[in-house]
Amino acid sequence: MGATDTKLAIRAEPGPVGAEILGLDLTQNLDDACFAEIEAALYRHAVVVIRDNTLTPVQLANFSHRFGRPQINVRAEATNEEAPEIFWVSNITVDGKPVGSHDAGRYWHSDLCYLESPSKITLLNAIEVPMRDGRAFGDTQFSSASAAYDSLSEDMKQRLDGLRAANGYRYMWNKKAREFGLRPVLSEEELKKYPSDAIHPIVRIHPVTGRKCLFICEGYTHRIVGLPKQESDTLLETLFAHLAKTAFLYRHEWRVGDLLMWDNCAVQHKATNDYALPLRRLMQRCTIEGAAPF
Repeated sequence: MGATDTKLAIRAEPGPVGAEILGLDLTQNLDDACFAEIEAALYRHAVVVIRDNTLTPVQLANFSHRFGRPQINVRAEATNEEAPEIFWVSNITVDGKPVGSHDAGRYWHSDLCYLESPSKITLLNAIEVPMRDGRAFGDTQFSSASAAYDSLSEDMKQRLDGLRAANGYRYMWNKKAREFGLRPVLSEEELKKYPSDAIHPIVRIHPVTGRKCLFICEGYTHRIVGLPKQESDTLLETLFAHLAKTAFLYRHEWRVGDLLMWDNCAVQHKATNDYALPLRRLMQRCTIEGAAPF
């Protein structure tokens, strides 16, 4: 299929999310009609992969711009010098320094949920995939936040209606530091260089599809506004466990050249931490700014 053909060939996964778009070369110019089909497929399936596209950082940045305004990650040391909207995710170290984020995605989360305007779309391109004996490691798991909401009891839906929760980068930083030891534990003063908590609705409305989606994230959401701590903690743990149920999941097995895109309102994701050096993993990521959740 040529890069400007329309009527894309799409192979959907059997579960609630996930699809592959076949035969696109993203190093070539895409006309507006073709791009519109890609965007529509993304909102329809929530997670979409286009294989065999190993892009340069500039190529990935240029394609990403078509979805909206890219975000510059708060961890400046893990961004690309040539294209600062590109963020490196890797376990590789060069001259004693990490190439990118070594511990990204260890918890279920929606990208940049700790900002007032979280990520709308994430694009992740596989440059190196950890392999051993012909098997790929480092899968990424996705959970359908809309399917998870739909399956809640009516009583639970009513209980969640109108509730808001705090999502904290500072909270996540030290949680990861203490559990995995790949980043330093920071003092309260040191944490102030990172964003303060963002308060978001626990149930948000998808701005395109209109579906209701659960928007609490195991890695970042740490307090429901207005509830006593014990009640807040118990409810959050219940919802975290609900989102992780098998019925809502899609698991992506990576290949070099995969460009995986996902809708951060419709799904949450989590890395599979089943590899270590000398197995190498190198991914380049771009996130697109969305609107404040409502």
